[in-house]
Amino acid sequence: MIMDLSKQVKIALDYIQSIDVSDIDDTSEAGRIFYEKFIPMAGEEETIYKIENLEVPSFEQTINIRIYRPSNEKELPVVIYFHGGWFNAGGLESHDRPLRKLANLSGAIIISVDYRLAPEYPFPTGLNDCYNALEWIILHAKMLGIDLKRLAIAGDSAGAALATVITRRAIQNNLNKILCQLLVYPVTDASLKTPSWQEFKDGPVLNYEGAVQAWNLYLPNIKEIENPDASPLYSDELSDMPSTLMIIAEYDPLRDEAILYAEKLQKSGVAVKQLLYKGMVHGFFQMGGIIDDGNRAIEETAQFLIQNFNK
Repeated sequence: MIMDLSKQVKIALDYIQSIDVSDIDDTSEAGRIFYEKFIPMAGEEETIYKIENLEVPSFEQTINIRIYRPSNEKELPVVIYFHGGWFNAGGLESHDRPLRKLANLSGAIIISVDYRLAPEYPFPTGLNDCYNALEWIILHAKMLGIDLKRLAIAGDSAGAALATVITRRAIQNNLNKILCQLLVYPVTDASLKTPSWQEFKDGPVLNYEGAVQAWNLYLPNIKEIENPDASPLYSDELSDMPSTLMIIAEYDPLRDEAILYAEKLQKSGVAVKQLLYKGMVHGFFQMGGIIDDGNRAIEETAQFLIQNFNK
C-alpha cells in the first residue's frame, strides 16, 4: 500500500529510525530502552497541580502507581490508565507526558499503573496486577479523593487490551460501576490474521515479526491465543460493557482488530464512538510534540471523559 504520510509523521518515523540500541545485548532490555526513547516525541512536560508515586500490593509484593492530580478539588473523577508497549515494555515514564496533558484537560485524576512485564512475568501476571491495582484504588477511594461514581478505565495498544479486560472483569465481579472505557488503538487479537497485519506487515512502527515475538513472550502457551482475557475480541460477554471511545490509526497493523472489536461491542448493544485518524501511525498518541493529531487525540479523549463524567 502507498501511504500518504504527512511531514510531521515522516519526522516522527525518522526519529524512531535514528534510535540505536545495538550496544545492548539483552534483547528485552534493548526493547524497553528503545521504547523509553520515544518519550521526547510527546513534547515538553506540562506543569500539573500534583504528582504522587505510591506502591500498592499485588501477589505478595508491590507494584507502582503514579497519581496525576489536576487540582486540589475533592471528589474528582478518576481514570485508571494502563500503558502500551506490547506487554513487555513501557512504564510510568513512557506515558508521563501524555497523561499530564490528559489530566489537565479532563480535570480528572489519572492513575497510571506500572504492571509487571513479559517475558519475566507472562500472561496473566500483568493483567492480575492491573486488576489488583483497581481493587486497591476502589478500596482507598476516600484517601485518594476520588469519586467512584465517575470511574473510567483507559489504555493504549497492549494497555488497551488490559483495560477492556479489566473493565469486563470488574463488571462480572460487581466490583464497581465503570462509567466508560477509552481504548487507544487496542490490541484485541493474538492471531494476527486481520488484513491490516498483511497490509502493514513491515510497519511503520509495528511489524509482523515483532508482533509474533511479543505475543510469544506474553503468551507462551499457544492454547491461550483465543482466551478472551488475552485477546478481547474473542469475548462473548460484552453486553454490559460501558460507553466506549475507540481511537484508531489508519496506517496501523492493529487497525482492523480495533474496528472488529468496536463492531462487536456495538452488536452487543454498547455505545461506541470510533475516531479513525487518517494518515496516522501506531503510537501517535505519544507523539504530540511532533504530530498535531497526537494532541488532538488527547483533547478528544478529554472531551469524551468530560461528557461522560457530567451526565
